[in-house]
Amino acid sequence: MRFYVPEWDDAVDSHYDFEHDELSTLNRQERDLDYIWDIFEPETTPVDGVLISREQVEETNRKAERLAQYGVYDDPVLSIPNWLPTISDCGAWGYKSLPFPPYGNEDMLDFYETLDVTVGVTIDHLVLGSGKDKGRLYLDERAFDGELNKGDIPDPITDVVDVMIEEWPEEWPSYVDEYEPTIRADPDIEVEPFIAEDFRGDIDTVLSRLAQDSRAVYREHDAEFRYDLTLRNAREMYDLYQRRDYPFRLMVAIQGWNPDSYSKATEEVLGMGYDYLGIGGVAGSPVHDVRGIVKSVGKTIKQFEREHNTRIDSHVFGFAKTEAFETIGRSGMTSFDSASMLRSAWTGGQNYRLDNDERYDAIRVRYPSSRDDLDEAVETSLRGRETLVALRAYDTGDSIRNALESWYEQAEKVLPATREYLLEHRHDDQYDESLLQDIERAFREDFEYGRELQASFSDNLRSKLVKLLREDTPTAPVPFEEYDELLSTAVDVFEGFPHAKTILNEPYVVSDYDRVWAIVRDYATWIGDDDLLQEYQDTLRSRPWEKCDCPICREYGVEVCIFRGNDRNRRRGFHNTRRFYDEFEEDLPKILVATQGDAAYSGYETVEDYLRDKHSSFWNQTHDLPVAEIGVLDANGVSEWWEETPSLVSFAPDRMAANVGEQAARYQHLFVHTLDGELDEEAVAAARENGCEVHTNSNPRDLRDEILEVCGQNYAASDDFVPHPPEIDTENGLDILVIDQCSGSKEIPDDAPIFGEEETLQFSRENLLARDNVPGIAARDLYTGRQQNHVKSAVRWLLRQGHDVDRYFVSAGFGLVAEDEYLPPYEVTFSSMNVSDIRERSAKLDIQKDLRHLLQEADYDVVFFTLGKDYYTSIDIDEMVQEVRSDRIGVVFNRELVEDQFDNIESIPARTEDAKEHSTIVVGLKGHYMKNFARYIDTVDTLRPETIEELCRRVEEVPPQAEFESE
Repeated sequence: MRFYVPEWDDAVDSHYDFEHDELSTLNRQERDLDYIWDIFEPETTPVDGVLISREQVEETNRKAERLAQYGVYDDPVLSIPNWLPTISDCGAWGYKSLPFPPYGNEDMLDFYETLDVTVGVTIDHLVLGSGKDKGRLYLDERAFDGELNKGDIPDPITDVVDVMIEEWPEEWPSYVDEYEPTIRADPDIEVEPFIAEDFRGDIDTVLSRLAQDSRAVYREHDAEFRYDLTLRNAREMYDLYQRRDYPFRLMVAIQGWNPDSYSKATEEVLGMGYDYLGIGGVAGSPVHDVRGIVKSVGKTIKQFEREHNTRIDSHVFGFAKTEAFETIGRSGMTSFDSASMLRSAWTGGQNYRLDNDERYDAIRVRYPSSRDDLDEAVETSLRGRETLVALRAYDTGDSIRNALESWYEQAEKVLPATREYLLEHRHDDQYDESLLQDIERAFREDFEYGRELQASFSDNLRSKLVKLLREDTPTAPVPFEEYDELLSTAVDVFEGFPHAKTILNEPYVVSDYDRVWAIVRDYATWIGDDDLLQEYQDTLRSRPWEKCDCPICREYGVEVCIFRGNDRNRRRGFHNTRRFYDEFEEDLPKILVATQGDAAYSGYETVEDYLRDKHSSFWNQTHDLPVAEIGVLDANGVSEWWEETPSLVSFAPDRMAANVGEQAARYQHLFVHTLDGELDEEAVAAARENGCEVHTNSNPRDLRDEILEVCGQNYAASDDFVPHPPEIDTENGLDILVIDQCSGSKEIPDDAPIFGEEETLQFSRENLLARDNVPGIAARDLYTGRQQNHVKSAVRWLLRQGHDVDRYFVSAGFGLVAEDEYLPPYEVTFSSMNVSDIRERSAKLDIQKDLRHLLQEADYDVVFFTLGKDYYTSIDIDEMVQEVRSDRIGVVFNRELVEDQFDNIESIPARTEDAKEHSTIVVGLKGHYMKNFARYIDTVDTLRPETIEELCRRVEEVPPQAEFESE
C-alpha cells in the first residue's frame, strides 16, 4: 500500500532559531521552507505521495496563481520531488454544507491538467446522514446580512430539518440549472436579505416556499441525491476523460451511507470502466464503520478483478488507523491518505508518538498572549525561557544550575543595553521605514541583544519598542520617557528572577531529573497546566526523544518534545508521521511485483495488455494481489500495470540496475518472475543495497504463495486472502481456547486471609502464596460462580470427546492465569470499577500483553471469550479479536459491532430474553451455551461461525444436566 499525506501548507522554517524562538527572516516570501519530503532522504521519506485538494490550492489567490503557473512539481515553494506521485481532488469536506459542489466536471479535469498531478479524482458530494424527519435545508449565508441572523431561524424548523448555512459561490456550475434553476442568480446583483416573514407559517408551507427561493435549496432525501450526483459526475467525467488525451490518471470517488450502498456504487463505477477507485466520506468515522465499508468494497472489487481478469487500484480517503490495517490490507486497498498523524502533534494529548501504544505529552511552554498587559507578557516570557533553558540542559546532560545562571547573567545585560542602544541609534537611517517588519528586521539584526530581548522579555516588549522607533524621527522625536516606561516595566518584573534558585535549593532536589521536574512542575502549575503534571513526569523520565533515530529527533532533541509554535509542533508532526509509517510498513509491507519484459513489449498499448497476452500465467496469479504495485521490468525499472508501454525498450544491465535500485528503495520487497528464476546480479545487488529484499521465481503459482506469506499469516491462511467466514473440519478434534473471567463467588477457607486491590498489585502471586496460612487454590476450583461451574463442566466434556481445550481466566487480582495455576484468596473485581480504572489496572497487570502473546503463539481453532462487559474492556475486545487468525473462529457475546467487522468472529446474544428462552438466568447463560456447544459439537463435520451460534443456542428437549451429571 501507499500512504499519501494531504498538502495543507505544512511547512517549517528551514533555519529556525530554536534558542531564541525566532524565524530566519520576518518576510515569509524570503524564508526557506521545508516540507516533510525536504526533511527526510528519498528512501526514508515517510509518505508515498501527496494529496492536493482544490479547496486548499485556492485558499489564497497567491497560492492558486503560483501553482497554476508552475504546477505542483516545479512550484518553487512546494517543490514536490518527481518521484512522489500526487493525487488531486476537489476537497469535498470543504463544501459539504453547500447544496451542490461548486465545480463543473470539465473545469476539474482542466484544473488537474494545469496542476500537472499524477491522479485526478471525480467530483463527489459527501453523503451526510440526516436524523431529521423532513430532510435538509440549505441557506445562503449572504442572505443573513439584514434583520435576521443565523440564530433567528425558528425552532420548529430546525427541529424537523437539518439546516446547512454556508456562503454560496457567486456562480454555480451550469449543470445546477437542471436541479435548481432558481439559484442561478446574476453575480452582479446583491443577495436580498432574509426577513422574518420568510420563515413564518406551518412547516410544510415554509419549506415549500423556500424550495422555490433563490437563496435556499430544500431536499427531503438529501443523502440519496448526493449519492446519485456523485455517480452522475463519475459518468460524465469518464466520458470527458476518454475524449481527450489527459496526462493524468483518473480516479473515481464513491460515496455511501452503509456497506451495501458503497458496494452498489462500486459495482456501478467499475461497470463504467474505472480502474482506480477512491472510498470517500469515511474520514472521522468510527473504525468499526470503516472496516465494514472497506471490507464490502474490497470484496466487490476482488470479485470484479477475478471475473474480468483485470486489476483495480483502490484508495481510502482520510483514514489511517493502525487498528484497521488488517482489514484495509486484506481487502486489497492500494493507497490511503491521512493528516491525522501530523495533526496529532498539536491537537489533544499524547502528541509525541513512538508507536501506537507508546505516546507522550509534549511539554507546553507557552508564548505570552497579545492581549496580556506588558508586565504579564514579560513574566510569561521569562518563566518560559527559564523552563526552556532547564529542559535543554537536561537533554544534553549539562548542569541545569549552571545553564540557568549563564542565562540569567546574559538576560541581566539585555535591558540596560537596549536603553543604551536606543539612545544612540533610534534615529539611524535604517529605522526610517514605514513597514514595522522592516524596522523589526533591522533592530534584531543590528542590536546585539535584539533576539535575546524577544526571547527573554517577550515579543510584546520588542514590538512596542519597534512601534516607537517607527514614530520616532529626528524632526519629530518621541520623548525617550516612552521607551523608558516600557523598559522600566520589564526591569521591575525581572527583579523577581532568577526564580529557579529557590526551587533548586530544596532538599529533595538531588538529581538532574529532580531539578528539571521541579522547574517544569512549578512552571506548569503557574501557567495553568497542572492537570498535565503526571503526563509531563512520564515524558521527562522516559526521555522518548532519545529513543527515536529519525533526523528530526537526532538534530533537535528535546525541542521536538516541547509544545510551542509551528516550527516545533510541525516538526513533531513530521516525526509522528515517520513513526506511524514504520508501523504501517511493518503491518502492511510495501511490495513491488514484476515480470521481465521482452522485445514484444513496446508493441502493446498498455502494460496490462502486454501482461495479459504475453505473460498470462503471471498475470492470472498476481493481478488481484494486495500489493503496492505490479508491472513489467526493463532498463527503465518497473513500469506499472496501468501505464502505457514505453516507445523504446532496452534491457541494458547497468541502466536496469540503476533504475531498479532507485525504485526499490521505496519498497521492502521486490518479487520478480523470470523464465529461469534468475535476475541480473547487478540489479539484485542495487535493490538490496537500498534495503529492498529481492525474490525471484519462475513459477507464478509459487510466486503468489511467497507474496501472500510475506503479506502476513492471515493472507496465506487460504487461497483467497479476502476476509471471509472460515470453515473448520471437526473430524480430528478441535483445539479450543476459553478465556473465562474470575467470579465474585469463590471457594475460600474460612480462616484464610483475603487480599485486596492494593496488595494484589504490590505483591506477586508467589510472594503472597509464600506467606503463612495462605492456601493456594487452583483457579478452576477457586471460582465457583454459576457461569464458571458450567464452563468447567463443558471443558471436561469436550476433553472426554477428544478435543484439546485450554482455559484461562481474566483475573482482576492477578491478570491472565491458566486454570491450573494456584492463586491466593482475594477479593477484587472489574465490575466495581469505571472504564478508566479498568484500563489502568489491566495495563498494570499486563492482561492485554499476556493475552495477545497467548493468541499469537498458539494455533487454536476456536477461541471463546466468555466475558462480561467490564472484562471485555480489560482486554480491549475490539483489538483482541484481531489476534484470532482469519481462518480460525472467535466467539464473543453481546458484541454485534465486533461481529459486523470481522468475518471470522461470531457474536452470540446472551441477554435476559435469551436466558428466559433457555430457562436460566443471564449470569449463567454463557456457561449454559458452552455446555450446549460441548454437547452438540460432534453432530457437525464442518464448523462455521454461524454453526457455533446454532449449537450454543439450541434449545434442548431433554435438560443437558442429565448428560453432565457425572461431572
